[in-house]
Amino acid sequence: MAIGIIAEYNPFHNGHIYMINYIKNKFPNEEIIVFMSGKYTQRGEIAVASFETRKKYVLEAGVSKVYELPFETSTQAAHIFAQGAIKMLYEYNVDKLIFGSETNDIDLFYKIANTLKNNEQEYNLKLKEFLKQGLGFPNASSLALKSLVGYEIVMPNDILGLEYVKAIVNNNYNIQAYCLKRTINFHSEFTLENFASASYLRTLIYKSEDISKYSPMIFETIPDRIENYYEEFKQKVISTSKEELAKISLISEGLENRFKKIVLEAQDYDSFVNKANSKRYTSSRIKRIMLYILLDIKK
Repeated sequence: MAIGIIAEYNPFHNGHIYMINYIKNKFPNEEIIVFMSGKYTQRGEIAVASFETRKKYVLEAGVSKVYELPFETSTQAAHIFAQGAIKMLYEYNVDKLIFGSETNDIDLFYKIANTLKNNEQEYNLKLKEFLKQGLGFPNASSLALKSLVGYEIVMPNDILGLEYVKAIVNNNYNIQAYCLKRTINFHSEFTLENFASASYLRTLIYKSEDISKYSPMIFETIPDRIENYYEEFKQKVISTSKEELAKISLISEGLENRFKKIVLEAQDYDSFVNKANSKRYTSSRIKRIMLYILLDIKK
């Protein structure tokens, strides 16, 4: 059978190579299949390198195959991203999954997933209760989880990892999940020997600084960024009617009105995101909607 890795590899770095080597040692007779995002990432940004370029480096690291996650999966919130990715693993007959985790407690993830499955109605009621208080989905789901099982999952990789396990448990997929302890925090600017977070490496890449200590990837030019398309986004929002804007995927609850107002005030991409996000709408959701507007992705 095969072991699956779900990833963005944005960029592909030594931490990812460490995981691949760990899998090779732990499961020497298994194929390693990677399911990787394409041009756009979960946060609605442009990956630092094309799918094909990243795929080349990943194959060189010793995996068997690399498949591209569909756009409608790779640019979604954690629970939708996980559902789509896990379904793809199942369809490709992958029977194991390994993901990075801050807590590194797979038994806890399975315990939570099974508790939620067996108490789905109670969880959904608590979730709706917190959403009515004006909280965004990530915070509302975290609090609903804590009130039901006594645990709060707050770290990015743990949140995504739990969603993977939930997708496996809820669909009764014959996939066994494993996790591997992360050595560097998700957005950390601190490095550890030859390891650094993808977030920090992107900062270096956009400054044309050397990342060879932390990644095999080579960048001869500064990659394209979603920020470069703010003026195009701005003109689209201004020129599109509220009715048409409301048809864009992920826009709901009058967000089209909020976008119309803020786009006249914000001078650049980051300014728009900072003004548009709120307790209810995370920066990641705002960025995804901005991407969907640019690409005219309808509901």
